Amino acid sequence: MEGHLIIKAMRIYLGMSQREVAEKLGLYLTFYQKHENIPGFIMRADFERVCKLLELLKLNPNKFFMERYELNEVGYEVVSKGTTGTPNKEQKRMLRECCPVVYIRGVDKETGEKIVSNNLR
Repeated sequence: MEGHLIIKAMRIYLGMSQREVAEKLGLYLTFYQKHENIPGFIMRADFERVCKLLELLKLNPNKFFMERYELNEVGYEVVSKGTTGTPNKEQKRMLRECCPVVYIRGVDKETGEKIVSNNLR
C-alpha cells in the first residue's frame, strides 16, 4: 500500500508543513516524518494516532485501511519532489487543480476497470 505517499500528498494538498502536522498530533517532527517516508510504517503505527492523522488530513480511516485511496498522476508528481517543508506555489497550484487522491468506489464487473471518485467524503 502507498499509504505513506497518500498522507504526504494530502498534507501538501492542504498546504501544511510536516512540522504543523506533527505539532497538531503532539508528535516529534522526526517521528512524524517516519509516517511519510517509510513504506508500511503508518500501517504499524498506533491505530488511534493514525486515525487522528487521517481525520486531520480529511481522509476516512475505513477507506484508508481498506486501501480504497490511490494517488493520481498529479499526486505522484508532487510527492516525488520530496517536499518536507511548506509546499511551494507550484505544488499548491498543481494539487489545487486536481485532488492528489481518488477514492476507489468499486470495479466494473464487465471491464475490470476501477470506478473512482475525486469526492473523498
